[in-house]
Amino acid sequence: MRRGTLRGTGEIWRSPAGAGATTFGWARALGLALVGLLIALPTPTPARAAPIDGIHNIQHVVVIMQENRSFDHYFGTYPGANGIPGGVCVPDPLHGGCVSPFHESADKNFGGPHGAPNFTGDVNGGRMDGFVGQAEHGAKCSGTSPSCSPCTETSTGQCIDVMGYHDAREIPNYWTWAQNFVLQDAMFEPNSSWSWPEHLFQVSGWSATCTSPSDPMSCTSSDNGPPSPDHSATPPQLPWTDITYLLHKAGVSWAYYVFRGNEPDCRSDSSMTCTPKTQGPKTPGIWNPLPYFVDVSSDNQLSSVQTLNNFYTAVQNSGSCGLPNVSWIDPNGTVSEHPTSLVSKGQAYVTSLVDAIMNSPCWSSTAIFVSWDDWGGFYDHVVPPAVDQIGYGIRVPGLVISPYARAGYIDRQLLSHDAYLKFIEDDFLAGQRLDPAADGRPDSRPGVRENATQLGDLSNDFNFNQTPLPPLILPTHPAPGPASNPPGYVPPGSGGAASAGSSGAPRASNASAPPPPPTSGVSAASAAAVLQLTVSVAGQEHLRRHHDRVSLVVGCNVACTLDAGGQLSLARHGRHLRLRAMRVTLDAHRSHHILLGLSRRSLHALLGALRAHRPVTATVQLVARGIGGGAQSYQASIRLR
Repeated sequence: MRRGTLRGTGEIWRSPAGAGATTFGWARALGLALVGLLIALPTPTPARAAPIDGIHNIQHVVVIMQENRSFDHYFGTYPGANGIPGGVCVPDPLHGGCVSPFHESADKNFGGPHGAPNFTGDVNGGRMDGFVGQAEHGAKCSGTSPSCSPCTETSTGQCIDVMGYHDAREIPNYWTWAQNFVLQDAMFEPNSSWSWPEHLFQVSGWSATCTSPSDPMSCTSSDNGPPSPDHSATPPQLPWTDITYLLHKAGVSWAYYVFRGNEPDCRSDSSMTCTPKTQGPKTPGIWNPLPYFVDVSSDNQLSSVQTLNNFYTAVQNSGSCGLPNVSWIDPNGTVSEHPTSLVSKGQAYVTSLVDAIMNSPCWSSTAIFVSWDDWGGFYDHVVPPAVDQIGYGIRVPGLVISPYARAGYIDRQLLSHDAYLKFIEDDFLAGQRLDPAADGRPDSRPGVRENATQLGDLSNDFNFNQTPLPPLILPTHPAPGPASNPPGYVPPGSGGAASAGSSGAPRASNASAPPPPPTSGVSAASAAAVLQLTVSVAGQEHLRRHHDRVSLVVGCNVACTLDAGGQLSLARHGRHLRLRAMRVTLDAHRSHHILLGLSRRSLHALLGALRAHRPVTATVQLVARGIGGGAQSYQASIRLR
């Protein structure tokens, strides 16, 4: 489907669903141990116009859970979102003064402790100003002690990285998905502590300790979870009910895909460093809780906990989607984004998962939910709302990717990861809840999280009457995107008011409720007046892959006119070879695939240089001008081969 107005000799292409089959060397691209595994993905199936059965158009739910990032850390300067307010400065108890949020360009981050005591310290009675002090809390020790922080191993000055934020310069694909699908800016961790209880909530809507491994009525709520799996002489047995019990009883297929590797979260609620533990489909850990549940083994469902290889096998099924109805995907330490794992490796891994679904028959009937399990000690300005004695936790990012997602929509409903269970139950179980009074397997949970009055409804993130969105294939290793406006940025002519498009909503009183009403939600176009250009481009690409053209994915948060051009580093008679310039008009919040070509003579010279193994770099200049005013420029460099 062509979009926009073309002038000149360039082309614009919106990732058509009829694109040919691709070879997807994801393991090699990520530099992981599974070297040599190449997965040939079939031609993606175009999404059809939705029939009248609403939510049931979603036949496959995929939950991709990453690790340890707060909302403000990743989307605090996203246009239109409830991002970092201007004027924030968090006290630095160790060095004096205070630390303001700053752009963090480093791929490796340190974060801070994130157990239940650290949640209390970070929130600090609603002031949201304890983050630096908590990161410095372990300043007197190093190593694997649960009270130590990696940021103190060389200098406590590194602990201020909890106040750093990323934008499209480091995470262009995450921002591109937000721009083209749905960003949730009021998604909270379900519990106010660390990974282990969060993963229990993710599959069961509860975290508890039990006095009897066989009696679900012996359990009481616990924010830290039951004894950590690898600190016990015998594996824990969790007797309360998880969602797979209801899925199995209803004949709904499911899988929990485990990526072989290491998990670094130490089995301790506030630990910052630890000895990694090998993780695999038969090796349960804090990110892989289902094998501990008694009902999983009694239902003979342990085989549904599988290696991630099986996920790729399922999506490449050529006849129809081979995925089960419900999938959870669990990372390994390398690609988890858990500090100190690299942000770029996590983004590449998640991109490989999403691209695989988009390039398969599964795309037309799938909803992908991407989130991060806890805040990892990183700053967020929104006071978490209380739903019960152990939740909610600090705000985390949330994305919804689907052909039926409301493109460019910012969902302001109050949400937690409990909403994933609610959506699964509404889609596949006719609204049956994990309710001990009605699910046929009573336990002693104090309430039904999916029925919390505060909890929003993920179905609001979909429009089943719209023309289904085609796949948007992104590079796994994109070049940096453009800079965002910093917190507190005041656009020219605004009369001194801070822009919601640069720093989120003006800072509210610490006592105010963070989310708008559950039914609310805004298009970023209506909330953001400041032009924001987003670019996703591979740092290196094969020229033949795009028919001897240079490829970029671009977009604007408001309707804009984009001028694109550039040159190659290959000199010919003392002059650079120029790329053919183009101008295109872009719709708001819709990314587009741009292809920049060369003249026949220039292409001949370029191919000759590549055959001679001489390095060639394309430098692309982009200038976006908003229809209502404002401009933003960006330059990208791409190594060609």
